[in-house]
Amino acid sequence: MSRPSPAGATGAPPGAAEGGPPRGRRRRIVIDARYQLRNGLFAGAITLVLLALLNASLVLERGAASPAASAAGPGALPIDRGTSLLALIGSALFLAGVVLVGVLESHRTAGAAYAIRRVLDALREGRSGERVRLRRNDHLKELGDAVNRLADSIDDERRERG
Repeated sequence: MSRPSPAGATGAPPGAAEGGPPRGRRRRIVIDARYQLRNGLFAGAITLVLLALLNASLVLERGAASPAASAAGPGALPIDRGTSLLALIGSALFLAGVVLVGVLESHRTAGAAYAIRRVLDALREGRSGERVRLRRNDHLKELGDAVNRLADSIDDERRERG
C-alpha cells in the first residue's frame, strides 16, 4: 500500500524531492550511465552482427549477379554501388537507433532501481514513512511493492510498541 511521505526538513511538499522534480517523474534519462550504456551497447553488438551477416549476404549476392546471371532473368539481384552504400547507411542508422532504444529501455530498470535504493536508504536511516513510487511502465514493480510492504510492517511494529 502506498502512503504519501511526510514533508522533508526543507519544507518540500510531500512527494517532492529536495531541489528536484516531484517524485515519480524522472527528468534525467541516464540514471545509471554504466548499466544503461552496457545494455545499449549489448543490443548494438547483437544488431551489428546481424547487420554484418545481412550486408555480407548482399555483397555475396552482388558477386553472383554477374552479367551472365543478370541476363538469366528475374532471379538475379542487380546490386550496384549506390544500393550498397544505401544499405550501409541504412544499417548504420538502424544500429544507432537500436543502441538508443537500448539505453532508453534500460532507463525503466535503472530508474526503478534508483527509487528502490532511495527508499531502502531511508528505511536504514529510520525514516519508515518513505515509499517506492514507480511509473506505470517501470520494471521491478514486484520488488518495489515488497519494499513498500516492508516499510508498512516497520510502521505497524513501531505503532504497536507505542
